[in-house]
Amino acid sequence: MKLDRPILFFDLEATDIATDRARIIEFAGIRLTPSGERQTIQSYINPECPIPQVVQELTGISDHDVATAPTFREFVPALEPLLHNADLSGFNAANYDVPLLRAEFKRIGRPLPGPFDRVVLDSLEILRKHEVRNLSWAHKFYFGRPLVNAHSALADIEATENILFEQARRYGLEGSAREITAAMRHPYLDARRRLKREEGEVVICFGKHSGKTVRAILAEESSYIDWMIENVDPEVVDFIRIEIERIGPIQPKRQAPPGTLFSGR
Repeated sequence: MKLDRPILFFDLEATDIATDRARIIEFAGIRLTPSGERQTIQSYINPECPIPQVVQELTGISDHDVATAPTFREFVPALEPLLHNADLSGFNAANYDVPLLRAEFKRIGRPLPGPFDRVVLDSLEILRKHEVRNLSWAHKFYFGRPLVNAHSALADIEATENILFEQARRYGLEGSAREITAAMRHPYLDARRRLKREEGEVVICFGKHSGKTVRAILAEESSYIDWMIENVDPEVVDFIRIEIERIGPIQPKRQAPPGTLFSGR
């Protein structure tokens, strides 16, 4: 690959997978120039909020680790020179790391520094383009041999069965299908990570009520639950219906008639 200007390879660890809510807790980057100069940077970032326990377990970064680290605003003077006149690259950078970096700069009232025609070279996009992760690939990966009669329905489903049990053996997946799926997705409930469970309650992770429990939304705006049941994907709807049944009847919060004034007493 030929560099026509510097490129900054970087990776972020953060408090959330949603870039509009996430705060960076670690930045690591390597800047390469066309002449071959290499500069490395790594720092914890104080997110100015608690790090969720699931993130601490995943990243190994605790609240204690970031307590004395610079905030993002304080880290910017060290970061900005690396962004100057540079393209960007990372694994899933186009969909996560770059939007999150832009969001952090926006929070401090600044645009992301760099050239207006900056390129984001995402290695995950390259992987998806050149390495087809289909059933035949998975069969060869797990068993070291091609899948015979690929795209024959019976051959494909037999291969799927064999792969699943090999995955269970290789990765020590124990329990029922429900238990394995729940452990794999934890704390999220569905494949698209639209719902998660916190302290026994189902929390919505998208839309205008993102971050609220189903229980709270039922009390505040039950019509939104009706809208979700009619419009979101069936897997999410099933979890919502189960949660509604678990919660039972909820008395909606009283709303004042239009024009009513409250005395505050």
